Parts: sequence; C-alpha cells; structure tokens
Amino acid sequence: MKIKANVKFRELAPKLQHSYLLNPITALAFYHGIPSRDILLAGEDAWLKVFDVDSNRLLSQLRIFHSQSIHGIHIPSSEYVTKETSHILIWGGHSVAVLSVQSLQDLIEERAPAPPQELRAPDWIYDGIIYSSSGMTIGALITAHNEIVPVLAGPDGQTFSFGELTSPSRPILYSANLCLVSPDKVLVAAGTVFGEIIVWKYYLDNDINTRWEVLFVFTGHEGSIFGVSISPELELSPGVKVRLLASCSDDRTIRIWDVTDHPDTASNTDTASHPQALGVARETGFGGNSEAKVENSNDSLRCLAVEMGHVSRIWHARFTGRRNHHLPEPSPVEIYSFGEDSTRQRWELSLDVSRLSNSSQRRPVAGEGRKLSPELDRIGTLRNCGTSTCHIGKNIWSTALSTRGDSWLIASGGADGRIMVSGGRHGITTSASGDDATKHTEAQSSGYYDIDNNLVFQDFIKSVQTSSSGSVEAAPADAEEDKDTFHRYTFLSDDMVLATSARGRIFIGTILQSVGWKEVLVPRAVQTDLTSFHVVKSPLPGIAIIGSASGKIYLYSSSFGVKELAQFSSKVTDLILVGKDGQKPSRGGLFETNTVMVTILGQNHATMLSFDPATGTLTSNGLKTVVFDHNYSHYVLTSAALCGDKLLLGSRVGALTLYETAGDKFTVIDSRKDSNSKDAITSILPLPGSSTSFLTTSRDGKYRIYTISSSETLLSLVLQHEISPPMGIIEGASFTASSPRRDSSSSSSSSPDLILYGFRGQNFVAWNETARQELVSIECGGAHRPFSYVSRVTDPGQLRFVFTKVAHMRFYSQSRPALRVLKEGAHGREIRAVAVSNGTGYIATAAEDTTIRIWKYRDDDDNDDGGGGGSDPLLLRRRIECLAVLEKHSAGIQCLRWHGAEYLLSSAGNEELYIWRIARLDSAYQALAVVCEAVYPDRSVDGDLRIMNLDVRDADEGAMLISLVLSNSTLRTYRYSKDEGFQLLATGRYTGACLTQIRHLGAGDNNGGKIHVLTAATDGYLGIWSAASAQQPGGGEFSLAAVTKIHQSAVKSLDLVVHRGSEILVVTGGDDNAIGFVELVWMDERREFVVRSKSRVKSAHAAAVTGLSVLGTGEEEDDDHGTVEVATASNDQRVKVWRAKWSDGGGGVKVALVANRYSSVADAGDVEDIAPARVMVGGVGMEVWEVVGK
Repeated sequence: MKIKANVKFRELAPKLQHSYLLNPITALAFYHGIPSRDILLAGEDAWLKVFDVDSNRLLSQLRIFHSQSIHGIHIPSSEYVTKETSHILIWGGHSVAVLSVQSLQDLIEERAPAPPQELRAPDWIYDGIIYSSSGMTIGALITAHNEIVPVLAGPDGQTFSFGELTSPSRPILYSANLCLVSPDKVLVAAGTVFGEIIVWKYYLDNDINTRWEVLFVFTGHEGSIFGVSISPELELSPGVKVRLLASCSDDRTIRIWDVTDHPDTASNTDTASHPQALGVARETGFGGNSEAKVENSNDSLRCLAVEMGHVSRIWHARFTGRRNHHLPEPSPVEIYSFGEDSTRQRWELSLDVSRLSNSSQRRPVAGEGRKLSPELDRIGTLRNCGTSTCHIGKNIWSTALSTRGDSWLIASGGADGRIMVSGGRHGITTSASGDDATKHTEAQSSGYYDIDNNLVFQDFIKSVQTSSSGSVEAAPADAEEDKDTFHRYTFLSDDMVLATSARGRIFIGTILQSVGWKEVLVPRAVQTDLTSFHVVKSPLPGIAIIGSASGKIYLYSSSFGVKELAQFSSKVTDLILVGKDGQKPSRGGLFETNTVMVTILGQNHATMLSFDPATGTLTSNGLKTVVFDHNYSHYVLTSAALCGDKLLLGSRVGALTLYETAGDKFTVIDSRKDSNSKDAITSILPLPGSSTSFLTTSRDGKYRIYTISSSETLLSLVLQHEISPPMGIIEGASFTASSPRRDSSSSSSSSPDLILYGFRGQNFVAWNETARQELVSIECGGAHRPFSYVSRVTDPGQLRFVFTKVAHMRFYSQSRPALRVLKEGAHGREIRAVAVSNGTGYIATAAEDTTIRIWKYRDDDDNDDGGGGGSDPLLLRRRIECLAVLEKHSAGIQCLRWHGAEYLLSSAGNEELYIWRIARLDSAYQALAVVCEAVYPDRSVDGDLRIMNLDVRDADEGAMLISLVLSNSTLRTYRYSKDEGFQLLATGRYTGACLTQIRHLGAGDNNGGKIHVLTAATDGYLGIWSAASAQQPGGGEFSLAAVTKIHQSAVKSLDLVVHRGSEILVVTGGDDNAIGFVELVWMDERREFVVRSKSRVKSAHAAAVTGLSVLGTGEEEDDDHGTVEVATASNDQRVKVWRAKWSDGGGGVKVALVANRYSSVADAGDVEDIAPARVMVGGVGMEVWEVVGK
C-alpha cells in the first residue's frame, strides 16, 4: 500500500511565541492626558492596547500580566492627578498592576516601556481606584467578598503593596463600584449574588477609629446584581445636587437609587444603625421575606425609577458623566445599559426635582418605621430612547464613557473581540463621535453635515416660497393645492436632491448645513402631464429623467430646465438605469449612465433609450427594442446592466436573462432563476475591473455574483457567490472608490468596499458588507414608499436618505455612522472548528454562533506600518483578515474540512452538511466568491441528529469520498460529485456510545479494494472499519475490523500522520485529560490495518484535551524510527507541544513535553497547524502561536 504522507518531515523546535491574538475585550477606559485627542485603553487578555480613536489606529500594546486577562482599568480624574505621582490602576482576577502615566505616554508615542510589577491580591477584584493626595499615590480595591484592600505606594513612589482589609460584612458579590467622593472618603456600592445592594463608605484616613460606615441596604431586584454604577454629583437645578446609583440584574430591570449622603441626617452620626442596616434582608434566595421587606422599606423609598429592558441579562448600566442638567436648559439624566444580547440601550431619567429636593431634606435612617408603598412613591421615570446592536453573538463585557464639555464618547467591547465607538452631544442624538473640530473637518468640507428634517407638504411649500424670495414664480396653483403631497425623490448629486409632488410640481433642494428648496419653472402642460403618476430617476449628476402616464419622457438639467425627450404609445411604468462595466464610481449608490430602459404598460418588450446630456436630445439610433424572455409569462423588468457587449435583465419574479447584442438586435442566450421565491432582482451591478462578472441584489434578502462563462460555442451564466447579509430586502448596491483603512488590524488594500442598502423590518439600512458594519438604520415604516439614497463614494458612512412617511417628507443626512468600528472582531460565540486549505492558506473557523468565517493570515514582517509595539512590536504587524462570512447553518457547527482549494465542507446539528464552493473573483473587488453547492440529502424523519464529524478525500473522476458520523452512533460514506450529487456507498452502526471522530485510512485498489475508516467514540475506544469498494454504490455495510481502548471516557480530538506509506500514527485527546498514541500498520497479507502499539500520557492537561494537531515530523534518525510533534489545547488554558518518537520494532511511543504556555483562549475547541511553524487555537477568541528555534 502506498499512501502519500500529508505532512512533510521537518525538525520542529519546542519554543512557542505568541504571533497573534483576537480575544474578548474585557476592559476599556478613556485617557484624556493629551488635549484634543481621544485615547482609548483596552484590555485584551493580558495585553493593554492603546488606540487613537480619531484615526482608528492601534498605537502600541504592552503585556501587563503573565497569565491573567485584564478585567478593569482605572484612570484618575484630573482633579486627583499630579505630574509626579500620576498612575493608572489595572486589575484582573487576583492580579493587580500600577502603570505610571509616563509609561502610558511612551506607549502613545510608540515606545516600549518596561512592564509594571504584577501584584497578587488576597481575593478576586471587582473594581479599583487610584489617585494622588498630598504628594502620594493612594489606591483602593474592592473584592468579591465586599472587602476594601488599600493600595499603598512605597517610599520611591514606584513600588506598591497592599494594606489591611476592611469590610462591614462579607457577602458574595457579583459586582461592585468605587467612587472617590473626597480625598479621604470612598463610596462603595456592592451588588450581591442574592439581589441586595449594600452602599457604604470607606475612610482612607488612618487616624480615625471607624474605617467604614454603612449607608443603605437596597432590595427589590429579583435576581443577582450584575452591575452597579455610582454617578458623579449631579446638579439638577440651582442648589439641588444628588448622587445616583444605577443597578442592573438578572431580572432584566434597571433601577435608579438615590444615594445622596446628606451630612445633616442622623445616619451619619448614629453608629448604632450600622448593625441594624446590615441585619436586614439576610435571607438567602431572591425576593426576601416579609420581615426583610418591612425593615428595608425605608431604603426602598430611595428607588427613584424602575424599568425593564433588553431581551436577556443586563451586564452594565452607566452614567455619561455629565454633571450639570439644568444649563442651558433642564435636561434628563442619560444612562446607557449593555447586555448579554450584545445591544446598547439609551435611557433618559426624568426626575421631579421639587419632590426630590423636599424628600432629600429628611430621609429616614435604616429602621425608622415609615411605611409607604415604594411603587407609589417613585419620583422619577426611565424612558427607553433606542437600541443599538453593537456586537456579534453574545455579551458586551466592557464599556467606557467619556465626557468633555457637552459632548460624550461611548466605547464597548464584546465577546467577539470588537471595539465599537459612538458619541454625540448631551441631550442630542447625533451620529457624530466627539466634539473636536478636527473630527468633522473632512465631513463638513464635503457637505455631509448632520441634518434631520421632517416636513408636511404645506410647511414645505412655505419654505420654498421663503427661500425663493419671490424671484421664482411657480406654475399657477389651483384651489386644491392643500391636497398636494410628495410623490418621488432622486438625488442629482451629493449635494442636490430633486423632489416632485403628486400634482406634477418639481423642486430642487440644495444641501449645505441645511436644505434650501426652490421650485423649477415648468410649462403648465408638463405639470398637468405629470399629475397623479410619474417616475423619476437620475442617470447622471445634475440630470433627471421623468416618465409620465401619457408615455412622454422628459429630461431635466440644471442648465436647460425640462425638455421633452421622447414619446411612447402608453404609460411609462418604470425607468431602469443601465449600469456599464468600466465605470469609476463617483456617486455612492447611484449609477452614472446615459442609457435607460423604458418599460411601457402591457408590452412584452422594453426600449433602450440613449440620450446626449449636453443637448437634451436622443443620440443617433437612441431607441432600441429588447424583447423579453418568452420563457417567463408576464415578464416585468426591474433591473438592467451592460457587461461588455452583453445585456443583462432582471425581472420581478427573480429571473436573470443574458442577451447577446448585435447592432439593434438582442438575442437571448441564457436565463436562470436562483431564488426559491418570486422576489424581484432589484439591481445589477458590474464588478469593478471586470467585463464578465456582475452582482445582483434581490428582494429575497440575498445578493449574488455571476460570471459570464464562455466556451467555443456557448455562453452561460455561472453563479459564483450567494450570501444573505443581515438585511431583509436589498434594494441596491454600490462600490466605494477604494477601501479606507478601517482599523489597525486590517491590511491596507485598494480593493473597494461593497455597500448594500435596503430595508430590515420597518427600518432603512445601509450596510458595508466588506467591513461587516451597519452604516445607518432609520425607522421609516418599511420598504413600500418613495425614497432615494446617496453616499459619499470615498466614505460610505457619510450618506443621505430622503423618504415619505404618512404624508411627511423626512430628509436625513449624517457625517459619520452612529456606530463605528475601532477594532475588528470575529465570532460572537465559542469557536468549535478550525481548518486550513493547504492550497491557498485560507483558514476557516466555525462557532456556536452558527457562522463560518474564512480568513487569510498575513505576517507582514517586511511591511511595518510605523506602529510601535510595546514589548512585542511584531504583534502589530501581523494581521488576520476576514475574507468571507457564511451564514446558512441553523445550529452550532461541529466540524470543518477543506477539499483542495475549491471546496469547504461543514457539518452541524439538525443533520446539516453543506458543501461550499470557494473561488477568487477576477475583478478589482477582491472578495472570495462562495456558494453553497450541495446540501446533505439523507436527513432522518425528525432531522434532529448532529453530524459530529466528517472526513473527505479524493475519489475517482474528480469526485469526493465523504465519510461522516452522526450522534445516533451511525457512520456513512458517500461519493459526491457536482453533476451526480450524493451517492451512498456504505453505512455502519456502533454500540450505544456516540461516535465523535472519523478519518479515512485508505480506499481503492491500494487498500484491498475497500474503504477503511477510523472512528473514535465517547466510550474511549478507537474502531477500524472496512466496507466494499468505493466503485460500487448501493449502500453497502461497514464491518468493524478492530477496536482498541485508549481513553477512560470520550475521545474529544484526533489527528493522524502517515509514515512511510504503510504506517499511521494516530494521536488522540480525551475527556480524561490524557493524550493517546496508537500505531496502525497495513498488513498486505491480511489486507487490513492492525494495531501495533498504543501509548498514553496521563494528566497531559488539567482538563479535557479539546484540540490537537500534528505539527510535522522530524528527520528520521534511521529507517526504523520516526519522530512527530503535536500541539494540544485544553480547557485549562494551556497550549503544549509534545515530541513523540517510535520505532518499527514496536515498544510503543516515547513522548516528551517540549513546550508549555498559558493560552489566552478559554474553552478551547480546536487546534490547527495553519502554516509552517504557525498554530492556531480557537475557542472563546482565537490566537496564533509561532514555533521558533531552540
């Protein structure tokens, strides 16, 4: 038997070095030490990363902890900072570090400072503060048991230690927040596991006898307290100042509490109240008992407002930091909440200031017998003001809010590793991200100001008359002018829009910082002709073409007004702009063409109309007839384009037709319909830099890319790409002029971005498919309405949208997206499979979020972008770029396998197995083309099994041999080809244990004419199976040739390497924390595989070995010996490399541990050798390790 080895023999070194990581963002904080510049600090695993918010650039990074992710960053406010003693506090788990501001300045200036000293606290840390007082640096930490740990600076001001713990009680906390209210006093809010909130004061002065004082114990939440946030002192009106506490819980409610500490109340002096306050509500469980409720009714009166939000647990509630809420005019308190559902919600808290002021003068202390219903005594209301989806998958783990003057910035970090930033002015919902003039210079110079107008027609007419100042006389209005309404819109350019009314009036809006309207003078006959019905499109800048119910075509130009261009026999039902290949984009979202398809009511053809924009007349031979494809009855044209000399038409039922053009003659040469529904093809757009490839959008929510394939005698349409972005109805698409650098982790590229726009539910949505970023989402009432959209071709986040809703015209313009990506992310759930294509180097990852992502890893060591790098500059120059996102699975994905460079196979729950065809587009748009070519056909009646694992190899005549195992202990092998589909070759059934892994050992004549596969199961056994020849379809049976036990429980991971053609070393990782090695040998005389030896490394990890990959084999010491190295990953967050040696004479495998490193990836799901000396680990995030020399 001759089997080609799938891994080359090479010498591997035992040292591992981090090459790349993409993990959840677990801490965020804004730094304002540099005037007019916003710097964001982010904690990603153990690394502190420094971003410039304005330029979207990663400046540098520094490793803070050895093996602990960063959970929090505290930067002292300017009032508690001195130049000599300014520091930043960083913590995570038990680990604490204090970083000097000078070190941070070095990072901002892209220099590498020394890493700070790592301290170990006595307990888990939830929050911390640090500040300067009397020339000394002082800090405090709050632990998971409600204890304050002082942070003390040494005599040199650079070394730190911990002081004595202080606590009024030691409940188990899920959240805590510290607020420095004076240089010697800290306000503590602690949220417990059982739904209580304890508010107490800690005194930093060592000279006083009492170090703590309990103020309140709040109850009311019916779940664990996941987030508490203390506001700064808020001035609601002159002389009325309050301090509030926001809390969020497992019960999905947000509650606002009054924690104002009034010096004249008895609670500050009556120390006897402390034990009583802590004694109430001590019963474990949620809701408390009746006695506790009565005792705490006084503190519950401080609950000012309650409201429910989010669809799952709420992790954070944050105040914006704004202090003044009555100047220049009274305004509500803004609060933001962040949840498990990956959304951010904005809330406005309105308070009855007079009641709050009166009630604050005398608050009962804990235990006083005031008994009022808290629900009836609320003096505030919370109003939900909107929801923004910030991240993919689940969980926003970190947030940061910054206030400068009347402007704010919000940053959020998710489990997907993405950082999102947004901002605006207090009390105003805008899309701007800050108040610095430099941030808006580019947007404003291009005319893209933030505008949001909403007008009824009658008010609109008044503005037209006012703006014209009597210099423009509109056509005479009749007595029913008040019944006129808005009818159609089209953008003539970035800064000019045309609107028409139902009575045929035409208006031009000039867009500057606002929209100024004037009416176009048209003859009375033209206005009458346009009354009740007309269609309007803008084919070129400053040009509009108008079709009427009488069959007339008019051309509007700012240079000559309105001219009649053509006359048709009946009603013009639509005007279709004909895009052409080779065009350079100049107006985002708009075609530029002098060719229009005119459709006439009741006719089986359309007319291709070409005109001269300079003269406003038809070109020579300007009218050509195109007969519709007779294979479709009632053909309604909805889109058209020219690719070279080929014409493409899209219809209302989703049919796409290809015509060959020869002079005035158009001949149908191919037609196809790929949508399963009868949804229209809304646009056809040639790909930039290609005359044979084009993109279509459809109302079925998908966009598709086709190529015109040619042979010697035949032209045909080939589907190359079909994807459903997160939109409902796609109305159109455009390409940017080039791809702007989106963040510091993206490789620079001249490839344009693909922009899609359409409707999702009641909202209009613009979506950057390349960056996977939502540009805008506006509530408009849905798709069935007149609208027009335009965006800036070099920056699609600058856009304009005009539409009609309930007889109102709304004009919306934005200078930048409300949410923008500062750092790109990945999957929003745990990665369960990683696979690499040996031919292209493409890396596929699949996760519990049911998506597949295809990546390209780039090691740009020779292309430094000038960034520093903290302690490891190379980490800034390594990129992993997402090329495609596949969203077809409906359950968690179990396995990925590449077959060559062209095919990717994926399996999941619900018996889903998809075969994806992958190709690179031959155009300037450098995206991967992906289409699902086949779907697994043999689903059971219930369809509820999981396809646990699969393997694929070449079969005869270009087909694939696919073997898979299902969760009901069965295995199946199929032959698959594109033309013939799936053909079942063999089936088998194991015992009651679930099969978890399958690999091909061999098939065909070299293996006795049989199919041989290896399986692993949850009982810890490996099984060797054989079945009839792969050339004989018909559903043969697998027979179990041999079994061997290698683990005490489930086999979680498996890989193998072929040595000298007839020997196979199988490496397994188990749920028993062990690694197994099994030698298989092909016996020619018996025509089967036999087990020669097996070895096992007990306690290889401290938890289950969930991923492993054979990295390669070392040079053979002689003909009788082999060496292999294996990388393993586990739930213990360690990555290890093992060297295994074996000999032909038996005796088992000798194994040595050669590398053992902390892994940033929790819940590791897979390990893959993605490139020479590169290993990827996927789980909660992903990381790449480099295997370097000894």
